[in-house]
Amino acid sequence: MKRVITLPTRDERAVSTTVTYVLTIAITTILLSGLITAAGGLVGGQQEQATRNELGVVGERIAGELTSVDHLVQAGTNPDVRLRTSHPRRIVGAPYSVELKTGGENPCTHPQCLVLSTADVTVTVPFDNATAVSPGRVVGGDVVIEYDRTNETLVLGEP
Repeated sequence: MKRVITLPTRDERAVSTTVTYVLTIAITTILLSGLITAAGGLVGGQQEQATRNELGVVGERIAGELTSVDHLVQAGTNPDVRLRTSHPRRIVGAPYSVELKTGGENPCTHPQCLVLSTADVTVTVPFDNATAVSPGRVVGGDVVIEYDRTNETLVLGEP
């Protein structure tokens, strides 16, 4: 008795190569999309942190300028003080505003503070001075700080 062995008529080896190729492409696509998504979140977080840092720097500069004008007012009798300063018009590509708040208004928990904000980020910078301040808001860029002798307050305004 002779045994006859029949070989399959189809070559199934090509299927495994094609399946491997398709699986490799699918896995690579999934990995790349995951990396792109993760990198996008990282860039967004870095941009927010950069905005927060820049707003803090500008806020500290303006607070220092308010304190300087306060010292000049305290040193003089019936002073006429006006300080014009230049700051960036945009922070990380976005316009921003500077608001002078008093009396513990939200988000300011200090007797007086500056609130700098863009569309996405808000930073609060408290400061101390002897002269009262008038609440006000200006757009980032050139800022004028002056002493209003009528109300005996420091005023934040635009040139």
